Amino acid sequence: MRLRVLSYNIHQGLTIHRRQIALSILKEAIRSLEADLVLLQEVAGTTAGGTGGEESGVTEFQLEGLADDLWPYYNYQKNAIFSGGFHGNAILSRFPVVRWNNIDSPVPPLDRRGFLHGEISIPEKNVSFHVMAIHLGLLQFERRRQLKRVCEYIADEVPEDGICVLGGDFNDWRQLVSRRMSKRVDMQEAFRSIHRAHARTFPAPFPVLRLDRIYFRGMEVKAARVLKGRPWRFLSDHLPLLADFAVID
Repeated sequence: MRLRVLSYNIHQGLTIHRRQIALSILKEAIRSLEADLVLLQEVAGTTAGGTGGEESGVTEFQLEGLADDLWPYYNYQKNAIFSGGFHGNAILSRFPVVRWNNIDSPVPPLDRRGFLHGEISIPEKNVSFHVMAIHLGLLQFERRRQLKRVCEYIADEVPEDGICVLGGDFNDWRQLVSRRMSKRVDMQEAFRSIHRAHARTFPAPFPVLRLDRIYFRGMEVKAARVLKGRPWRFLSDHLPLLADFAVID
C-alpha cells in the first residue's frame, strides 16, 4: 500500500504580503496533489460576529471550504485566538478515522498550542496507523516543552510497532527536533531521509529556513519533495512538503 502525505502551513489563506487568496484556488492546488492525508497549519476561522465567506477566503471554518469528497474525514484544533478570529491545525483523510484526540500543550502566557491526533483503520488493507498534525511555537523554550509533550504522548498512545506519521510547522530553524524525535520515539524525517538535509520551506518566494517536516515510523519513505514555483510560491508564506510512503502489512 502506498500512502501520500502533504504538510502545509497555509498562513490563513494569505500570501507572504498578506493578500487574500481565494479559497477555491488554494483548494484546487491542494486537491491536484491527490494526497491521502493532508496536514494543515494556520487554518483560519471567524468567531461569532466575525465576517467571512468565500470572498474573503474565510468561512466559519476554512477547513469546511477545503475538505470535499476526496477527504471525507477531517477534524480541526483551534490554536491561536485573536480579535474576530482564530487559526489552528487540521487533518484531512481519505481513509476512515476511528478516533480523534485533541491535545493541548500550552506554555503560558504564550499563544495556545497543541497537536491533533487521528487513528485510522483500513480493514480491507489490513492496515491501521496514527497521524498527527502540529504547529510548534516561535520560542526555543516553548518548542522544547511542546516537543517533550508530543514525545510523551506518542510513547503512551502509539504502540512501539505501530505506524505513525507526524507533520507540521516545527519552527525549528536550529534543526534540533529530528535528533530528539529519533532518540525519544524512533521517528525519522522524510525529506531528510531521502536528501540528507531538511527541506527549505520558508519564506515561500526565496526559501531559506528549514521549518516544515514530516516524521514517520513503521513505513518506508519512497519520495519527498518541496513544492516550488507556481502556484505554491504565491499561496502562502510557506512551501508545502509532500512525501510518499510504502506501507508493508
